[in-house]
Amino acid sequence: MLEPGEWTSGEGLAEALGVSRAAVSRHMSLLRSEGSIIDAAPRRGYRLVSLADPWEGGDMPQMLRTSCLGKAKWLWLAETDSTDLALLREALSGAPCGTVAVARHQREGRGSRGRTWTDMPGCLMSSVLLRPPLKPATSRDMLEAALACCCSALEAVCGVHAVQKHPNDILLNGRKIGGLLVESLFRNSDLACAVLGMGINVNVPAAAMPDALRGKASSVYAESGRTASLSALLAAILERLEPALLDFAPPS
Repeated sequence: MLEPGEWTSGEGLAEALGVSRAAVSRHMSLLRSEGSIIDAAPRRGYRLVSLADPWEGGDMPQMLRTSCLGKAKWLWLAETDSTDLALLREALSGAPCGTVAVARHQREGRGSRGRTWTDMPGCLMSSVLLRPPLKPATSRDMLEAALACCCSALEAVCGVHAVQKHPNDILLNGRKIGGLLVESLFRNSDLACAVLGMGINVNVPAAAMPDALRGKASSVYAESGRTASLSALLAAILERLEPALLDFAPPS
């Protein structure tokens, strides 16, 4: 019942839907928790800015222009400890190279040096499992390549110029909007697999930022006023990651 860009009163929505005003408020909270951006103002009601992508990615494997990444297996997790941990468990069970995990909510999102990653609706939280034909590289090499891929994808999909801050941060207008983490498993001294975790604040309103992060962290939407499809951004990242990190390139 909400039209993008138009204000609709809570009373009008309640009457149209045959529910209480409290039920309308609860539904708006649910939509926001899924990543939709909905403004609210006294005497004006609600205004839809951006609706969250449909969950479970639709035809993502078919739309991807890759040969490996995102082609074999996807984990669509409504809630998990972290996408990295979910993929490390999958790796131990033999999951193939290119398996991707995406979460709506993480309880134990992690950053570098033992820091935590704050879970906010509208954030792209994903990880990808990399195995040979993974190019011989250190974790630092993988992070540098992945940071460049993410910044390129952000410019292509969101129209913003994000920059890398080594070792693992993505900045927009001097504020952190994303972070990457590589976790590796070894068999004796040989690399068995690596999990690349990516957290990028995309459709996160400035008002949703925790007080402790304001002025330090931000999002694409808060900095530019632009919203973007998380699925389209993830696809663009994976398409850039494959030739950067694997020993073969995607089909033209």
